[in-house]
Formats: sequence, C-alpha cells, structure tokens
Amino acid sequence: MKRLLLLFCCVMAAHSSAARPPRVLFELPFTIVSGYYVVLLDTPAGPRKFIFDTGWSLTAVSESLGEELRLRSVGQMLVSDFEGHAAEVGYFRLDSLKIGPLLLRDKHVMVLPDSTFTMRCFGIDGIAGSDLFAGLAVRISNADSTITVADDVRAFGKPDRKRSSPMLRNRVCPYVPVKFASADKKCGGYVLFDTGASGYLFYRQFEGWKSIVDWGVTVDVEATEGYSSSLGWTGRIAPAKIVRGRVPAFTVAGTTIADMPFQSTDGDSYILGSALLQWGEAIVDYRRKRFYFLPREGCTLKAERQTVRNISPAWLDGRLVVGQVWDPALDGVVAPGDRIVKIGALESDAIDPCALLRGEVRAGDTPIEIERSDGTRVTVRIKNM
Repeated sequence: MKRLLLLFCCVMAAHSSAARPPRVLFELPFTIVSGYYVVLLDTPAGPRKFIFDTGWSLTAVSESLGEELRLRSVGQMLVSDFEGHAAEVGYFRLDSLKIGPLLLRDKHVMVLPDSTFTMRCFGIDGIAGSDLFAGLAVRISNADSTITVADDVRAFGKPDRKRSSPMLRNRVCPYVPVKFASADKKCGGYVLFDTGASGYLFYRQFEGWKSIVDWGVTVDVEATEGYSSSLGWTGRIAPAKIVRGRVPAFTVAGTTIADMPFQSTDGDSYILGSALLQWGEAIVDYRRKRFYFLPREGCTLKAERQTVRNISPAWLDGRLVVGQVWDPALDGVVAPGDRIVKIGALESDAIDPCALLRGEVRAGDTPIEIERSDGTRVTVRIKNM
C-alpha cells in the first residue's frame, strides 16, 4: 500500500511539474521621452511605441493604430484624465499583444483620439496599463534602461519586506499607503504610484474632505487661481485653484523622503509620480499585491528645492495664455487667460504646442509680450517657464 501511495505521489508530482506554465523573467528596454517611460510592444501591425503607465488601468491604443488593426468594438466607457476631465471613448478587442517574449491573447483596449497631445506630440502609439501585468511583478529603476518582468517577485532576489507595503486589493493599479508628517502633525492615506506622471506628489482637493494642507502636514504652501499647465489626454483645462508646497517628511514603503514637493490636481486620486525613482527602484508585485521601494545605497533621501517660476503658461482653446501667476509683483499686471503674443522674437501663433510640450521652446529670463483682457499689451520677463 505504501509503495502504491508513493508511486501515486510521484506520478502526480510529475504531472504537476509538466502542467506548470513556463517561468517568466525578461527585461523590457525603455527610453525616457519627456519624462515618459516608452517601451516597444509587438502588435499584429508590428512593433509600436507605448508609454509604460502603472497609473492606467486599461491599456490604450491610438485611433490610427486601432484603425490599422481593424479592432472590433466591444462598447463605450467614460474615462477621466489627469486633470479630472472625463470623456467617452470606445473599447475594443485586440487579438494579441506581445510584451517581450510574453504573448497576451484577446485583450480589451480603449482607443484614444489621435488629437491627444500625448499621442500627437511624442509619437506614441498607445499606453501600456497595469492590466497587462496582472499576476506578474515588475521592477522599475532609473539606474539602467530596462524594466524587469517576472512571474514571481523572488526572481529579483529577496527584496526587503521592511521596504514594502500592501497594495489595495480591489484596484488594478498600485495604490499604496503613505504617511505625511511635519514637525508636529502627521496623517496617512493612499497614493497611486503612477509612472505616467513625471513629477513628484500630486494631491486631490476632495470637496468636503480634509487635504494634506488642511491637516497641517505641509510647509511653504503657495496658492493661486488659474489654468493648470498639465494637459490630460482630453486636452481640456478649466480655471481652478492651484496649490503647491512641500511635505517635510513623506514615507512610502518604509522609506522617508524629506521635503517632498507637491502640487494639487483635479484628478480623482493622490498620485506619486516617477520622480520617486531618482532615489531608488520600485517593484510592483501585482501577483501578491505588494509594493516595494528600495533606496539606492548612499542616496540622500531629500528632494531638492524646486525652481521658482513667476508665470506658468497654458494652452486654452488653441491659444498660448498665462496659466498661473505666482509672483506677487505681477498681480494686477497680468492675469490668467491673458494671451501670450510673443516669446522673445517668436510669435506665439507660430509655436507648435508640441514643440512647447517637448521643451523645444524655452524661456529663461526672456522678455514675453502679453496681451491683457482690455487689449493693452505689456512685456514681462519670464523665469523658467
């Protein structure tokens, strides 16, 4: 009987071993384009550029790529952008998508219009969302030019669990717990780790709820009314209160970073951007719903003071305008919505929005001519636009 039982166990073990899917471990090369992590994915139409975006829950393709692939419509959905503006888009069935050696079949994707600034200005064909990495673990670092993908986080060695925290299990994207603290106040909450946001920390000003500013865990707080300089995929902006400052002590996954810069957003989440990766590497374990942040050895965990801007520009209804006025000396001189006529000798009507977004048009201590709401014009110098 014992021999039969032993034989049965050996047969079952062999069957289990044969049925086990092959291990997944590969490197996905990336390039950084204007703060975005851009990777190549294989589509039925060939290799295409996608933004690797942990903050995007459902993978997207451009309208032109969708037409080329002749995608079959599945339905419509309402999608918000970074600034909280919502628009209806279609979602479709994609037969196959290949990430490195990993072949994914029968994926649902949304289709974003080609007029989206991200698609048009950076030559991007899609956004690779967190849904592609369900059941996997990804390691992201600025120290090299690859994202590592595995089916088990232990393939990365033995990451220090003291440098980790659980992710919200009811979310596709990595929402992780964090702590905010000043000299005498502290509070906690959840942030979305978003590689599609190239900045530091963005907080949502929930109506009727206390924000980190209300809790008193921030310093050097400045606020102004105006138009956001951030363009979500809808390209829409609306007047709003913009707030910025610093969190003296920001803790994520057991690591505290001093003087973390923050700015308000009208999106629906607190967001932790990819600037976190200047201090180390992140591991998003989608399989076990755990987030790791592993600081580089010898790294100073403190953010540098942010460059002071006296005016921030914005695109409003196809025109380059004053978005925000931060310098008190300019109060009453210019206002949000005033049209920017010239940057140096360059007429604003001749400026391609994409050139500005790509950083090809800069204004460092440059005279800028502005047409005010009453039709008069004034020239001011812009610092670090």
